[in-house]
This record gives sequence, C-alpha cells and structure tokens, in this order.
Amino acid sequence: MKRKTWILVFIAGSLAILLALAENQTDFLRTNANEMPENDSESRKKNITYYTKYYQTKKSIYDSYTHKDSETIFLGDSLTDYFEWSEALSDHEVLNRGIAGDTTTGVLNRMEEVVKSNPDRVYLLIGLNDVIAGQSVNRIETNYKQILDTIKTRSPNTEVYVQSLFPVNTALTGHPINNSVIQELNERIKDLSLLYDYHYLDLYPKLVEFGQLNKDYTFDGVHLNGEGYKVWTREILSTYNTNEEAKQ
Repeated sequence: MKRKTWILVFIAGSLAILLALAENQTDFLRTNANEMPENDSESRKKNITYYTKYYQTKKSIYDSYTHKDSETIFLGDSLTDYFEWSEALSDHEVLNRGIAGDTTTGVLNRMEEVVKSNPDRVYLLIGLNDVIAGQSVNRIETNYKQILDTIKTRSPNTEVYVQSLFPVNTALTGHPINNSVIQELNERIKDLSLLYDYHYLDLYPKLVEFGQLNKDYTFDGVHLNGEGYKVWTREILSTYNTNEEAKQ
C-alpha cells in the first residue's frame, strides 16, 4: 500500500515538474517575442515564424550587435536573408536584417534594434509570407503602417526605401498564390510610402514576365537566383547613384 502511495506521489510530482517546465518554456518564447498581439491558434498559423527557433536565434544575434555610424539596413524575410548584401554593396556600410520566413508581425517585433541605431537608410521588403499564410491585405497594410510609423517617430532622419513585393511563378511554386493580391498589396504599400514621404521602389515590373516571376530569375518560383539578385542589386545601386548625382 505504501509502495503504491509512493508511486502515485512520484508520478504526481513528475507531472508537476513537466508542467512547470512547459510553462517556463512558453514564458521564455513569449518574453523573447514580446508577446503576440493575438495569441490564438489561427494567429500562430499566420505568424508561425514568430515562434521558430530560427527567428529567435537571429533576433538575439541582431539585438547583441553594436551599431556603427552611417549604416544601411536591409530589413525583410528570406528574400533579403539569402543574399550577401555587404558583398554586393561593398562601398557602403550594409547590414542584413532578413529572417527567412518572417512576416510583418515578426518585423514589428524587432523594430527596436533597427530604430535605436538611427541608420542612414532602411530598405524594407516584407509581406509575402503574410500573403502565403492567408493574412488579409487590410491586416498587412495595418502592420506596414505601424512599421513605417515606428521609423518615422523613432528615427526621423532615416531615409526609407519601401520595396514592392515581388511576383511569384505559380507554375514553379505549386502554391496557389495570386499575383493580383500581391499587386493590390503593392498599391497599398505605395500609398503608405507617399503618406510617410518615403521612397517607393517598384521592383515588380523588373522581375515579371507574362504575369509571373520570370523563370530565368528563380528556381522555386518565389526566391531569386543569382540572375534575379543582379536585377535587384542594380535597382538598389541606382538609388545611391541618383542621390549622389543630385548632391553634385
């Protein structure tokens, strides 16, 4: 009898410990993610990057960085993350703040590290993962507004380039992403750029062919290959050249 009682006590104690560890782990994620605005299961599906170890690791690395003067920050998702911006723009002090899989919600969560550095420039490209996850255009637009408002308020001297979302190639992705939704979102983003007196960099027509992401610029229909990044880099370099010429 005593043995059974001891076993039951042991099991109950073990369960209590496991539950406490699970709760501590949840608190850890929420603390490091600054708590999701909505924490329901549907929001988790639509903002899954917010809870990934990759996101948490990258954010932690970015937060630990000591900034320098006159930096340019590229802020976005995998399209930004995958490229070697510091090599492509070796004449400039460039930081890559892309996180693969990120959404507008995830970017909002890590704006503090961006604005506290008062960068010279920010090149923003985010939103495709929101579209893929089924976020509404209205919700994405609201998040964009908060991102731009944060920069305008906290780092007013930063020159911001809001970049259009890229087209996708649905035949290659196998995902039913509608480019018309991307174009609608781009129109909203363009209007917000004008509202905040920021630059709008329309990359969509540079990458599209027959209504789809040019197959010569991609392997999977979403991400760019080397040739695709050459097109993007040329557009970025043109913003530097135009400004430099204007100052002369």
